[in-house]
Order: sequence, then C-alpha cells, then structure tokens
Amino acid sequence: MTRWLGAILLLMISTSLWASDLLMVRSQLVFADVQPRLEEEINALGYFTANTRRVDIDLVGAGFARDAYRSVTYGKPDEIKALSEQHPELTPFLPPQIAIIGERGESLLVALNPRYLAEIFPHPELADIFERWHRDLQTILENIRDAR
Repeated sequence: MTRWLGAILLLMISTSLWASDLLMVRSQLVFADVQPRLEEEINALGYFTANTRRVDIDLVGAGFARDAYRSVTYGKPDEIKALSEQHPELTPFLPPQIAIIGERGESLLVALNPRYLAEIFPHPELADIFERWHRDLQTILENIRDAR
C-alpha cells in the first residue's frame, strides 16, 4: 500500500494536468521541522493525525533516489467513520493525506484538493464537508508555508 501511495503522489506531482486538483506549498522549514509543525497545525483546527508513514524506502525500491518523504493522514475520527459508512465509495480517499517531501533544505507539502472530491462525488450532503476541508487544508498549508 505504501509503495503505491508514494508512486501515485510522485506521479501526481509530476503531472501538470492534475495541478489544479492538488494543493501545494513550499516551506523554508527543513524536513525534520516540518512534520511536527504540520501536526500542530492539523491539531489546531480540531483534526487528529491518524498516521505518519515513511515512503522513502518504498520509493527507493521503485528506482527513485533516496530523499525525505512522509505521508501524514489526518481527520476527525467520528467524521471519517461516518463518511466511510454512509459513502463507502469515498473510502480510498479517507482519511485525507498530506505528502511531505524534503529537498534542498526546504520542504514541499502536497495534498489532494478536497474540492476535487466534490467533482468526483457530487452529493449535496458532501459539498459542505469538502468545502470545509478545503478551507482548513488551505489554512494548514499557508501556515506551514509562512512558518520560519
């Protein structure tokens, strides 16, 4: 699973056609500092960090150069559980994830734009959730981008 996640994230990053479906920021924080700061920003908006995975090992196995990569999943447990039960078609996208890529003393954070989910799953009851996720994710990423 982790192997595919890393490969998919790299493919998404490298494909300019999908750029509007992603939210990306570059931070001057070094890789070692960005993950704890990201978790603080996630928690500050009432979300919980569900899991943090190293994906660099799997990427090296797939032929990529070794670098610093992490995948952080987050969400509100009750909300994620309810969405999974009420809309099982959302399960591959839950909980939301943010990829952290360390490069040249900086960090790049990349996430699927929740508004893209609204296009794929145009259920009226999901529109407000995806819009809230979008606003919150923008806040999280902007705070990381502006952190020193």
